[in-house]
Amino acid sequence: MTLETLKDTATKYLLTCPENHVTVEDALRPDLAGMPFYDEPLYGVASADDPLFKQFRDPKIVHEELMLPDEWLPGAKSIISFFLPFSEPVRVSNRKMTDLASDEWFHARIEGQMMMDHFGKYVCQLLEKEGYKAVYPAADPRFHWIGNAASNWSERHAAYAAGLGTFGLSKGLITKKGMAGRFGSVITDAVLPVTEREYSNPFEYCIMCGKCQIMCPADAIDIKRGILEGKNHTVCQTFQRARRQPPHGPNQRIRYGCGKCQVNVPCETCIPGR
Repeated sequence: MTLETLKDTATKYLLTCPENHVTVEDALRPDLAGMPFYDEPLYGVASADDPLFKQFRDPKIVHEELMLPDEWLPGAKSIISFFLPFSEPVRVSNRKMTDLASDEWFHARIEGQMMMDHFGKYVCQLLEKEGYKAVYPAADPRFHWIGNAASNWSERHAAYAAGLGTFGLSKGLITKKGMAGRFGSVITDAVLPVTEREYSNPFEYCIMCGKCQIMCPADAIDIKRGILEGKNHTVCQTFQRARRQPPHGPNQRIRYGCGKCQVNVPCETCIPGR
């Protein structure tokens, strides 16, 4: 299986599988049943030997407990990173709200993450059918959070290494399809062509316009602190926890989210100015 075949197969699956849509049972409103969470994804590939992964262990970047690709999978050769952009109904609805996420965004944040995990496992299955080994770190039992803003595998940093984009003031990653969406990755022993990074520094795509600060209802972003310290994760998470929804649906899921810094900003669906 070539990389292009894998991407085509995975994309068709994402766009047609029922897991990428709100179910009748889970819908917060009847009209949301059938709404898709994600549009067509972006893919990038990094080499497991890329020195960036060891650099990410710097506490000023991610954390010293960050696991390297060959620690997740001995003999790892490639990291396939994917960005799943939120669908238009998800994004547009969240632009209209003020200090609370839209129902559409709540679904995309919670059931959308479940879909992301489903998609990551599906990519692993495609590789395993061809005789390769593959690991989706986010669903691996070894995955865990370190503190309140770091984990032992960073999807955004893997995406940066795989050429998908650069970081912004709000700490999201700006891709060719913007930053409104979610990232995932699969580590494999398949040797795949590496994606060229079309940028030279981690913040190249951010124009520091400050619009995400204006959009943030938690006052968690301050452009005056600079791009490295511009967002306070603790303030952001406290705000979201305080606005969690009560359990809903047959699975009694508690939904939370915000996403205001990802919508109605120049980097919502593209690289600013491009």
